[in-house]
Amino acid sequence: MLGLYDSGSFEVNEAYREIRTNISLNTDLKTIVFTSAEMNEGKTTTVCSIAKCFSDLENHRILLIDCDFRKKSVASTLELDNKNGIADVIMNDMDMKECIKNVNEFDVLTCGISLSNTSVLLESKKFRDAIESLKGDYDYIFIDSPPLGRLNDAAILARYSDGTIIVNASESIDQQMAKVTKDKLEKVNANVIGVVLNKFKADDHKYYKYYGYYEEENKKSFFKRRKRR
Repeated sequence: MLGLYDSGSFEVNEAYREIRTNISLNTDLKTIVFTSAEMNEGKTTTVCSIAKCFSDLENHRILLIDCDFRKKSVASTLELDNKNGIADVIMNDMDMKECIKNVNEFDVLTCGISLSNTSVLLESKKFRDAIESLKGDYDYIFIDSPPLGRLNDAAILARYSDGTIIVNASESIDQQMAKVTKDKLEKVNANVIGVVLNKFKADDHKYYKYYGYYEEENKKSFFKRRKRR
């Protein structure tokens, strides 16, 4: 299973770096929405880790926005206070700078206040204008959105984002829900730039066993060099 970047195994961190490289190759991508077919596929863990991974790049300004207003998982995953978030900026005219929090060298806009109708906020011109204004301040903006099998919020966000990434859980993907997710994104002409296969059991595949061996050999070489000094 993919863990948080920098706290997981060598294979996990290398997988996130590969995703970062693939995204970086397309210079037109600035705002990227993360969604999934169903709940508990590891979407929030993935987007938080991608944000942290990108923050390692020199002179890169990264913003993570939590638009999964029902679960509000970004705040709990990163151990942040959810008070004063993107919903407060749009609905209560709070100053954006007062709501942005910093963690692990990147910025975060949590959900903020609870909403009964999230589509009203996401469809509003004020929300779109806020995202446009943030583009001038950041190199990448990553958006955590609800599963498309449950809500249409990600489809709304995908309409005016540069790219969409789908997170699917290995061995537990419901084919029908995966098709629903694909169909909803196609209807809004979303630019689906990739799928992240999460909760992948690396031990069953030789390719990842090789990386595990490579990591151990690197450690041995490092300790040998230190002993010679």
